[in-house]
Amino acid sequence: MLQMINISSFKLLSIPVLSVILNSVVCAQEQGNSAVEPETRARLYYLEKPVSVAPGLQTTLSLPPIRITSEHEELDSLFSDRDENIERYSLAVERIERAGGAWDSGLLEQLATLGKLQQQQFNHLGAIEAYSRAIQINRITLGLHTPDQIPLLENMIDSYVAIENWEQADLYSNYLFFIQHKAYGINDPRVIPAIERLALWNIRAFNLGYGDQLGVRLSTAQMLLSAGLRIVASHYGRQDERFLQYLRDLARSAYYVKMYPEYLAGMDQPEFRAKQENLRQKLNSRTIYPRSFSLGEAALMDIIKYYIEEDGSVFAIAEAITHLADWYLIFERRADAQERYLQAWSLLSTEANGDELKKSLFSQVTPLPTFIEEPKNLEMRAASPKARSELQYSIADVSFTVSPTGAVRDLVVLAEENEGNANLFSRLRRSVRFSKFRPAIENGRPVSSKGHIFRYRYWY
Repeated sequence: MLQMINISSFKLLSIPVLSVILNSVVCAQEQGNSAVEPETRARLYYLEKPVSVAPGLQTTLSLPPIRITSEHEELDSLFSDRDENIERYSLAVERIERAGGAWDSGLLEQLATLGKLQQQQFNHLGAIEAYSRAIQINRITLGLHTPDQIPLLENMIDSYVAIENWEQADLYSNYLFFIQHKAYGINDPRVIPAIERLALWNIRAFNLGYGDQLGVRLSTAQMLLSAGLRIVASHYGRQDERFLQYLRDLARSAYYVKMYPEYLAGMDQPEFRAKQENLRQKLNSRTIYPRSFSLGEAALMDIIKYYIEEDGSVFAIAEAITHLADWYLIFERRADAQERYLQAWSLLSTEANGDELKKSLFSQVTPLPTFIEEPKNLEMRAASPKARSELQYSIADVSFTVSPTGAVRDLVVLAEENEGNANLFSRLRRSVRFSKFRPAIENGRPVSSKGHIFRYRYWY
């Protein structure tokens, strides 16, 4: 949601005191950890996209950042070097302040470097303080709306996101777009990164459940991505890789609109419509979104067209067709799904190594949709997302059958259930049961297949 910002009263130096401390987890917590009371671990907040557990497949979950200990000698040495550099730049800042005062323009480079070093040390509060001062000095010496502050803002936002301070990340994300839009206008290709960054932030904020009106998040993201598509195509052509990624992101936003219609309620309120109309005019957009099924379908069709026109790879085209089939399957358009699966199968059959290609694409069932990697928020509440740094996580293997329509059947959690995790497993089973998978495809037709095991990581 694009916020209206009073630039004249914007206080970059009023950094709030943060209670969230970045506390990375080294390894998965054992189920039944006696240090955690049952009532504190009974609620399941996030469920990550599962990975297959099968012979010959490497099962890897992307772990959170690991806290560095003295056992990591090379990293200890690297951190020690950074500590020395931080001290050196801090002393340089003090010398410049004594000579020229707190707002000396010579501080800009020193503070920017100091902020980067603090980020590399995972000292995000220190980084935010350094970047905030640098931005304020930039505004005083060069002007309120100069693009020179853009890289400083981007880095500061990254630190706010790292410590899960969504309020400040949201505020500065909108301010960053304001600066770039004011500096370049909407038809300049230099505004493309600003459009992309704000669009992706709004999709992420929706998935977190952060904001007063979550439906506006998706509307904002879709308008921004559509504008990004138009500008990229105008300046760089449809063959630009960003064009393809924006189409995938549009499909992702359309999926959320279709799956969570309850969050669209209230979008017709005057204050929300006014903000969306303001953004529409800034972007020269023809319509106010959000849109759901038809937008995702059109985006996935455009991806097929992209590969036909630009890539030429038979496998890439067949895979894109398969993703459209997946889209139809998710939303119960079964006949359309079967037609597209058969089309992809037939296309691969024309290749000399067709059997190998078909096996790589269709022999394993696949979690849908394929273009969403973020953990699923099972307790989405507007304006109050649960920070994952406050949570613990564990893993569980789940066995099930996948029907020809992609439905989960005969589900069994392959982990010991006890009093401490019973509620978690109940919610896990419910979530998996209502998920969709691309079924195994044989002779171009979806078939039922048994004995699939997937590993889920869940946060509680």
